[in-house]
Amino acid sequence: MKKSRNWNNSELFNFAMEILILIVIFIMPTIFDRRLGIVFSGTKTTWMRVLGSVILGVWAIKLIITRKHRFIRTPLDWPVCSFLLCTSIASLTSVHVYTSLVGFYGRYEGLSSWYLFGLFFFVITNYIKSFEQLKRITVTVMSAATLMAIYSIIQRHALDPYMWGGVITWQRVIGTIGQPNFLAAYMLMAFFLILAMFLMEKKWGSGQINWYEQLIPIGYFVFGQITFLFMIYTLEAHNFLAWYFGFLVITASALLFTFSYERLHPRIFNFVLGLSLVLIYICILYTQSRGAYMGFFTGAVLFVLVAGRSWVFANWKKIGILGFLIVLISGITMTRPEFSPFARFAGEITTAETKLELKGAAGSRGETWKSAFEIIANYPFFGIGPEVLKMLFPRYETDLFRFKEAFHVKQDRCHNETFDVGVTKGLITLLVYLWLLFTVFQVGWVKARGAKEEEKLILAGLLAAALAFLIQNQFSFGVVAITSLFWIMWGMLMVIGEGEEGKGEVEKGRKLSWVEIPWLPVAAVVILVIFLIYLAFFSFRGDIWFKAGKTRIGQRRFPQATQAFEKSLKVFPFEGSTVSHLGIAYLNLSRTTSEKKKFLDQAISTLKYGTQIDPYNADNFFMLSKIHLMQRDLSRAKEYAEIALKIDPYYAEVYHTLAMIYEAQGKVALAAGHFEKAFLINPNLTQPMLRLENLNRRIGRASQTLKVFERALDKYSNNLIILERVAWLYLEHGWIEKTLEISQTMIQIDPSITTAYILRAEVYLRKRDAQQAFSDFQQVILSDPKNVPAHIGLGRVYLLMGNQDRAREEFEQVLMLDAKNAYAKKMLGK
Repeated sequence: MKKSRNWNNSELFNFAMEILILIVIFIMPTIFDRRLGIVFSGTKTTWMRVLGSVILGVWAIKLIITRKHRFIRTPLDWPVCSFLLCTSIASLTSVHVYTSLVGFYGRYEGLSSWYLFGLFFFVITNYIKSFEQLKRITVTVMSAATLMAIYSIIQRHALDPYMWGGVITWQRVIGTIGQPNFLAAYMLMAFFLILAMFLMEKKWGSGQINWYEQLIPIGYFVFGQITFLFMIYTLEAHNFLAWYFGFLVITASALLFTFSYERLHPRIFNFVLGLSLVLIYICILYTQSRGAYMGFFTGAVLFVLVAGRSWVFANWKKIGILGFLIVLISGITMTRPEFSPFARFAGEITTAETKLELKGAAGSRGETWKSAFEIIANYPFFGIGPEVLKMLFPRYETDLFRFKEAFHVKQDRCHNETFDVGVTKGLITLLVYLWLLFTVFQVGWVKARGAKEEEKLILAGLLAAALAFLIQNQFSFGVVAITSLFWIMWGMLMVIGEGEEGKGEVEKGRKLSWVEIPWLPVAAVVILVIFLIYLAFFSFRGDIWFKAGKTRIGQRRFPQATQAFEKSLKVFPFEGSTVSHLGIAYLNLSRTTSEKKKFLDQAISTLKYGTQIDPYNADNFFMLSKIHLMQRDLSRAKEYAEIALKIDPYYAEVYHTLAMIYEAQGKVALAAGHFEKAFLINPNLTQPMLRLENLNRRIGRASQTLKVFERALDKYSNNLIILERVAWLYLEHGWIEKTLEISQTMIQIDPSITTAYILRAEVYLRKRDAQQAFSDFQQVILSDPKNVPAHIGLGRVYLLMGNQDRAREEFEQVLMLDAKNAYAKKMLGK
């Protein structure tokens, strides 16, 4: 029988701390609020801060009331404290201290979050004192992971009621964490923790199954999952009270299952664990994360090494069934290459001239790591500061990065846990971090050699989970939802095998008298906790209004958008993204209302404020430059443009604006050079290309344009925009063979591109090959019946064939499509 708890002594606080840490474990990966702009991390960070504040308050009140608490020492204390100290120094010496302290919009892993991770670690080492408590943590993880796995399966089969931005969820699932790689990292840790529980001998219950007794614990488990499904299919984002009440019910249900799972018959509980493992593996498969597969297999090897062959042989039936299901599910899923992580990886690897080339995300990671080395070389000791890579990355961006990832992407993480520590926190912190990880695995390995059988299994699960997470994160990075569990696992690893003795004060059963409680200091702690909770919701409330503003801008409801952004900044005035969007809203109002000057002035003052609180955001300087150019204040426009380029040397639009400034100043050569830089940085921008062409024609240097475009073509040989412009210039010069070659290259790249067929048809017309020209023009019209150049071309073909009636019909068709077309009028006049 379990002993009853004595609620009259400090055990009350110990139980409260266990409940709070279990709530953290369940809530962190699962909770989200669709009213926010950062739906997942924004919600999770806020509630992590709230729960962390409550945990600190309970711990402080316990110290005040009981007047004693012997802090538990573990081998990981010094490494953890050293890492937090180094992170603190890195934050205080950061290029932008505020961002490093609180975290930037989207990730929120600033110093405050790292302190909370440390708090969770020390809560585990000081308040989790028994093997039963460790198992309860694992069961809580299972409840959270199963909920996310079920939701991910819903996403994969296109049954998700929500339309998430970014990743297409029926291709790569995001669960309730918001990104496939983050979800995979969490599921890897959950899988190995639950696997240990699955293989463990269940020492309670035997014989016949009393099905009636199974209903209550199973009901708790199933009720939470059903409640979540009911919520996502019935509740709208504005029903936030019902939404959070639903999460309260789900969390309570998960905790009730955690404290009642031992009432299940071992066979029933093993079935629940096995089902959870299968669902989690399906979720990992559906994330299509290649790093997750590497982590899964390396973690499995370490699990077997630590657990030992005896457990594998003793549980061969369980392992055999689980293995068979994993292989079966993998085989069925991977028959469709679009859902296979191996197909994704193979699709991003190409060979050209015996050289291996990585494309897409795989290629961009390599270029990011090159930049990381350079940043570390310039900031070796304590790095640039947590959370500020996005501010400095454009200065270190490699030329190839833009073509591996996308144009004008500002990388906010190194996509490698090791590099990320070195870049943001410096080499000193990286050494401490490696020392910390080494201690984790060393202590776990040593403990496993002398541990009891059940403890050895949990150690195997923890070490395998930690290794799988680290392998996965060599291609990704942590966020609050997964890093929190990673640090909690360190604490669990330190607790295993220590026994009840020596784990803190032994409860003496001392009764707590309400009269003896020092109410004044307790009240001070309560007030402080309430104040911290109030602060925790600042960014949360601001983000709700920010998202409302972005939605209204998309709907072109600019007055309502400005009101929403203004309310957001009133709540949380330090968010740079909100300031930039408010400036954009004012600019749009200046174009759509009669009060142009008023809203332009407001845009200028807003964006200037943005340059103060977010000095590394080149967008604000760029917009200020464009406004002053529009107002013909060329000196200020030039000043802001040059600042923007110092922040982001690859900002093509700024080069375009600076070229327009130089053109207005009569500095033609400088203008041409900057137009050239603009489209060489981003060849998808057509405006700089056309402006350069027009500028050179105006000053009598038309031949110079072709030389520039040919240089661009050497650099971007597959860019259809440049290919098209070069082809037209070749045709203009009468170089029809070169034009023919480029048009055929364009068709090979994209067989549906109409301009390539028109170009080729023009070449055939020059060669007086009416039949081939007719074929190409006709193909364009079949795909685009309203294509004016194709109809004009067909008219010319008919004239070449001597069929004036059909030619007249085509030119009349042109005037129906374009009544002002001068060429068609001229031809009909003839």
